[in-house]
This record gives sequence, C-alpha cells and structure tokens, in this order.
Amino acid sequence: MTLSNDTPLAPKVVAPAGGVVIHGPGDISHIKLSAADTCNRLSFTEYHVEPGAGPPLHVHTLEDETFYILEGTLSFHVGGKRIEAAPGTTLFGPRNVPHCFKNNTSRVAKMILVVTPPKNFEDFYAGIGAPVNGKPPELPVVIDRIGQLAPKHGLTILGPNPL
Repeated sequence: MTLSNDTPLAPKVVAPAGGVVIHGPGDISHIKLSAADTCNRLSFTEYHVEPGAGPPLHVHTLEDETFYILEGTLSFHVGGKRIEAAPGTTLFGPRNVPHCFKNNTSRVAKMILVVTPPKNFEDFYAGIGAPVNGKPPELPVVIDRIGQLAPKHGLTILGPNPL
C-alpha cells in the first residue's frame, strides 16, 4: 500500500508511559508517533540519554531531525558548531549536515526528536536496538550494528563523537 499526504489519518493518544521502546547507543527511545501513524510524514520520539552517551558524528541523506530539549543539557555538534542545549532549546539538523550530540552531565537528559520522513530512520533504529535473548542489546552489539546498518539506511558515520 502506498501512502500519500492525502491519505486520511486517524487520531491517536499515547499515554505518558506509552509508545514503542527501542534501546540505542546509551539511550532509550519511546516512539510516541511513528511513520505508520502519520503516513510517513513524521515520527515523534521521546529520548532518554544516559550520562556520557551520544552517537558518533554522522550524516543522514534521507531525513531531517529536529531536537527539542525537555530535561538536562545536551551538547550538540551540528554543521561544525558546538551548541550547549538547555531545556527549551530547539535544534534543526537538516539532512546532509554532519551532526551528533552527547550528554556530558551526570544525569539522564530527555529530549523530543522529530524525524521527517521517518520510515527509513525507524527501520535503522529498530535494527540497532533489536533485543538479544529478550533483553536490550549491550553497547558493543549496538555499535557493531550501527556499522553494519548505517550504509543501508543512507547514514554515513564520519568518526567518533567529538564532544
């Protein structure tokens, strides 16, 4: 089935603890609205980023990301600039612009991530965070999966996180 922008959408309510949960590299994502919910228009995910965690420097070729900080402070590297993002900060990371983030604090940081269009990114994240024997994957497994799956999903890993 092909979905377009004129495909009717159904309203959806997600409880505070609701949503699909996926474990990433030091983070837990709670997908509140997915590609399937929005006809691939956007995804809306609450991220919990552990202290010291953050992805490697990378670039997306297929999607844009918008970050909104809810709790804590996250350091971002976007387009060659370092940004300290406190609660209430919004950052837009367009496709083809190198970026990464890191939680350089001692507490969990929370943010909202909006991805447009989301289907490809959701498939990538589901692949790197797939459970191992019913449990969240260990960090070395996630890192190995990132290296394997990134090229298949239009992501290029540019190097370690510079933050």
